[in-house]
Amino acid sequence: MMKINDDCQLLKKLGIHSCDDVNRELYALLKNIRDIYCRTNTEQHIILISDAVEQHLGYNSDELTGLSLENLFAEPQDYRNFIEQLNEKGHLEQHQVKLKHQNGDNIWFAIHAGYRYDREGKKLGIETSCQNIDLQKEQQSMLDHLNRITEQTADIVVITDVHGIIEYVNPAFEKITGFSPAEVLGKNPNLFSSDQQSEEFYAHMWSTLLAGKVYRNNLINKRKDGSLYHAEITITPLIDDNADITHFIATARDISDHIRDKVRLKHIIHHDTLTDLPNRSLFLDRLQQAISKAHHHHRLVAVLFLDLDRFKNINDSLGHTAGDQLLQQLGERFRATIREGDTIARFGGDEFVILLDDFDSDSSLSLIAQKILNSLATPFEISGHEIFITASIGISICPHDGEDPETLLRNADIAMYRAKELGKNNFQYYSESMTARVFERMTLENNLRHALERNEFILHYQPQVDARSGKIFGVEALLRWRHPELGLVMPNNFISLLEETGLIEPVGIWVLETACRQSQQWHESGMGFVHMSVNLSSRQFNNSEFISSLQNIIEETGVNPEYLELELTESMLMRNTSSTIAALKSLNDLGVRFAIDDFGTGYSSLNYLRRFPIETIKIDRSFIRDITHDNDDRAICSAIIGMTRSLSLNVIAEGVETDGQLDFLKTKDCHYIQGNVFSPAIPAEAMTKMLADQLRN
Repeated sequence: MMKINDDCQLLKKLGIHSCDDVNRELYALLKNIRDIYCRTNTEQHIILISDAVEQHLGYNSDELTGLSLENLFAEPQDYRNFIEQLNEKGHLEQHQVKLKHQNGDNIWFAIHAGYRYDREGKKLGIETSCQNIDLQKEQQSMLDHLNRITEQTADIVVITDVHGIIEYVNPAFEKITGFSPAEVLGKNPNLFSSDQQSEEFYAHMWSTLLAGKVYRNNLINKRKDGSLYHAEITITPLIDDNADITHFIATARDISDHIRDKVRLKHIIHHDTLTDLPNRSLFLDRLQQAISKAHHHHRLVAVLFLDLDRFKNINDSLGHTAGDQLLQQLGERFRATIREGDTIARFGGDEFVILLDDFDSDSSLSLIAQKILNSLATPFEISGHEIFITASIGISICPHDGEDPETLLRNADIAMYRAKELGKNNFQYYSESMTARVFERMTLENNLRHALERNEFILHYQPQVDARSGKIFGVEALLRWRHPELGLVMPNNFISLLEETGLIEPVGIWVLETACRQSQQWHESGMGFVHMSVNLSSRQFNNSEFISSLQNIIEETGVNPEYLELELTESMLMRNTSSTIAALKSLNDLGVRFAIDDFGTGYSSLNYLRRFPIETIKIDRSFIRDITHDNDDRAICSAIIGMTRSLSLNVIAEGVETDGQLDFLKTKDCHYIQGNVFSPAIPAEAMTKMLADQLRN
């Protein structure tokens, strides 16, 4: 250290008047301070420097005495800047600069500096105190580096206090979630919870974290716009020296694309690449689950094995590309035909298999099978060609025909070949394990053959109403069977039997004659404005004698044909368009009106229907049932109503059961309604009273 005596006079100006006292007190002071203390003369040469300089910069204080203060600075420009700022401000606080270590290293210091003056105000030199901040600088640099990493990372980083209140989020958080820092700081992370995780999920998470353990999992969170995303999260508790948790650091990676890829891969593995229908492996898995559930709930499960008739001819004549297109269209048509919750799969080639889960009667099963066959009645358009195709279906039922997937499939396949042997385009039950239900069905068929001659059939009538006025403008005649033992049997339990046995034709004539006679009675009672709608079967309509039979009925009953409306299905119209048009025109010449029943299930074009003398379209009840909450059904109904009105056709919605359905249809200007929301089908006497009451009001 420099000799204190050389600056004794200067030191006395500090108030220490005895040179000996100055030496002792200042020496002791400079010996104990940790920072580098330094004084210069007016030429900025060092006249006093503390021993701490050796600890921080490696120099002995004596070897620096007399040297310019500039020698301590790492860069000459830094020194010049230091002097300029000191001259400008007269005093510097925390002026950060690098000083030069004896070994050549540069060390960061924070300098406090000012000029010293004598009593007359004359400058005596510079006085500095230099605090080593190199460690702090290094730590700050690390913090800055860590902050840059956190700010620039593509993953979400969230820091909360021990109570889960958010204290920090990085830019990636806003980019991924849409929430700005201002919207989440000071709030709980449940702000972006999706409610997709259970209470048990979060309970396990918190028990892990509060135990001081790292928590890792995948969860679904919610963005600001309400959309959901999958996140892979890691939450780490921060623990202080007292082993207390002070904060939680959560990092999250958006893995939505990865999840979608996994779902897509799983879909590809379990679906047919051509039709996108479930394949054999997925079907077998669902069948096994259905069997297990059916055992538990004492329900039935059915397997329908479907094989196209003469599909090879299409491949041979039009090529495999046309065959593939047909299979794709078939897949779409079958998918739309089966019930929600059932499964249609493609096993390869032209083989399709259908799982009907949870049904309770063979009659409903027969209706579904017939509906599938009917769905093929509409021709397919393939590369400019109109293609007609039929199918043969074999049916097996669990548990009667097998209690495992392999047995059920084998027996359904056997039944399918039996259907082909019987002429194709039909369905057959597996015959070796006939259930009590099948025998009941046979008994029902035998009774049905005598029902007409025993006068067991009756007609009920369901009103068709203008929702704007609440007035009845027409009725639909609906067949019922008064069975001597079973009571009133609904048509879905025997219509298919009438079709299969051919009894539908004589019964259909009876229905038509009875309905016309009732219509004439209402007309004679002063209620002639009521239109009578009667359903026609395909076999009736295609019978060459039908037109003359109808003409005889009109003449015998005296009914005004303008009040008679015949309801036909789309498949009946589209099967043989040229002959159909001719038949309809002949009937139309009699004054009879026509309606398309169950519209939307046959997939015909409204523009195509313009070729027929149709006045009314009836929207199928399957589209009305879920119209209040199913967007697809709402869109289909809206499209049918709009297109029908544009073609100046009447449109009636069937199966309207609730006020919600009615309100939606009204908003779409579908004013003609039929369904239990107004009245179920009722006997003729009750219908007569309802019409009379309306007439009086």
